[in-house]
Amino acid sequence: MNPISFPVAANVSSAICRISVYLLYPVLCAWCAAAAAQGWYYTEGPLRGSLKTTDPLPLYAPEAHHLWNRLFAVFYIRPSELPSRPDGPSDPSQLTEFDRKQRTGELRPGPVVKRIEGGDTMNLLAWPKTRYFSEPATFARANQLLDQFLETHGERLITDPLKRAFLQRDLWSVFDHLVNQNIDRFGDLDLARRRAAVSNYEIGPDELKTDDTAGIQRREILCRKLALVIKRLALPSSSIDRLPDNYAAAIRSGRFSDNDQLDARRNYLPSGLLTEPNEWVEIDTSPEPLHTDKKEGQIDYVAYSIRGRSYYRIFWRFPGGRAAIESYLKYLQEEGVDWKKTAQQGWIALKPDVRQIPVGTETAVVEFLVVLDDQLRPAPTRVVESVRVSVYKNVDGTPDPETNTGRGLISRIYAGRRRLLFDGLAQGGIERLPDDAPTYTVLINGIQDWGISARQQTVVQSCLHCHMYDTDRVGVFSLNTIFCFAPHIGMPGIVMPMGAGAIRTPARGERAARWKLGQEDYLRLVEYAREDRSSK
Repeated sequence: MNPISFPVAANVSSAICRISVYLLYPVLCAWCAAAAAQGWYYTEGPLRGSLKTTDPLPLYAPEAHHLWNRLFAVFYIRPSELPSRPDGPSDPSQLTEFDRKQRTGELRPGPVVKRIEGGDTMNLLAWPKTRYFSEPATFARANQLLDQFLETHGERLITDPLKRAFLQRDLWSVFDHLVNQNIDRFGDLDLARRRAAVSNYEIGPDELKTDDTAGIQRREILCRKLALVIKRLALPSSSIDRLPDNYAAAIRSGRFSDNDQLDARRNYLPSGLLTEPNEWVEIDTSPEPLHTDKKEGQIDYVAYSIRGRSYYRIFWRFPGGRAAIESYLKYLQEEGVDWKKTAQQGWIALKPDVRQIPVGTETAVVEFLVVLDDQLRPAPTRVVESVRVSVYKNVDGTPDPETNTGRGLISRIYAGRRRLLFDGLAQGGIERLPDDAPTYTVLINGIQDWGISARQQTVVQSCLHCHMYDTDRVGVFSLNTIFCFAPHIGMPGIVMPMGAGAIRTPARGERAARWKLGQEDYLRLVEYAREDRSSK
């Protein structure tokens, strides 16, 4: 097997600018500590994070073979046969060089290992050119379960609103993945040949060999049935409004520290993140209105790539509070941007000598669930699916082995778990992903199955790779909030603090929902759902 290498830095901008509409949330961790305690996963060696069996997990119901568990498992548990990640450095300050060697191919991956992936994860293991879900064997199992669900009114088996919302969410991800492959005509050999003649068009060699018209039809069959199930699982607006505030539950649980103390080992989750706007200042893009062709620029590019099934809120915290943040962003707007270079390249370019953010700066990105109501309208909720919290111990990238990135930045990622969410919101339904756990990166990670880096990165390495890819990307230069790498969907410009004076923007959840209403994948979902003539 050929060694896996990551794209070199020169190709990053072009890869990012071609963010696929199928891409999902940035990082999917293969290991779950809480689930491991249940004996579901291996906890050591090359199988660490691999499920021990392909059997369904008892997530939606205590009986593992409950219809809901089986339907979830057919899409969220799948085998892999990939090279393992070589052992990384014990000293985090060596992680940057380790990552560079992986990207350039100087460091060969480990031996191929057969594993069973997925389970209680928030995201679907699907990339734009993933054929697994439309392969005959997978199709047959999924098609049979969808038929059983529709024929027996499987939606009546469980009435709990949170479980219904999550199963709908899980199946909506599958629908979007499959329907977008058909919208792009993936597998149409004639179109692939025509596209290959276009310069810079991203075509994989396999597309020029395989005329997968049967796969296209299988995807269409699954999508039509998925749309019916998604519709039947929908909740009325009153029930959606009552879905829990699980972040508040996480804080109340006492399982997380409210004091970072610059200790990467502490499970730090700030209590005031969503409730103290003078400390944790929400950051947003340019105020509306924008020209029609720039409206998509109002959608955070991560939300764009996850197809509006989630929405994201971004927060900064400076040692000087809101006043310091407002002053700094005003400075960036007036003095810190190289506007000529920005206009030429299509995204923000800061001047090399720009004043740095203060040491002790904290950032957070919170991902919230979006569901479809009983009228199939996208409805933002307050249910948190993931949280990323980072603290800058230094802003010049000085090697620091006491920070988990090794470069002055402490990054933590927390993910939702159904096992916890459905257990009375135990610890708020979220847990921290282990820094050293190998992950599958699905956002901006290539179009081929399993992505460019496959399972070659750890959780903390993915943070380093995303924010500090180049050695000069430190401090303010590592804040992706400022740098818009998606000029084809509109360049927001310098971000601004929400609630500052006359600046008003629609809430991100509202914007994501409104954006989704105009997308072809959503329009097809509504069209297919109309075919359901049965009564509940």
